[in-house]
Amino acid sequence: MKCPFCCADDTSVIDSRVSEDGQKIRRRRRCQACDKRFTTYETVELRLPQVVKHDGSRAEFDRNKLLTGFKRALHKRPVPTSYVDAAIDRIVQKFLSTGSAKFRHVVLVKV
Repeated sequence: MKCPFCCADDTSVIDSRVSEDGQKIRRRRRCQACDKRFTTYETVELRLPQVVKHDGSRAEFDRNKLLTGFKRALHKRPVPTSYVDAAIDRIVQKFLSTGSAKFRHVVLVKV
């Protein structure tokens, strides 16, 4: 983690705690170069896999496009919207269970 004060790469973690809601990790850090302290909050940023199209190009997964496809396929069928929403939720959950998650670090400077 880079120091926000002097941009040095060498920082050490002094203390780590899980936030109250359990969704973030709070880390207190100290820069080895300038000896200043700062706090970072780490959260998980879920990223769905990309979709490979027929022509070989790739695009980000879009829930709304999937919903539009379901609506087009079922427009003359007596399928409740709750079933469609549940099916889309299961598809998204299946994508998320593949384990592709990206970590995002948010730096909050406290002296």
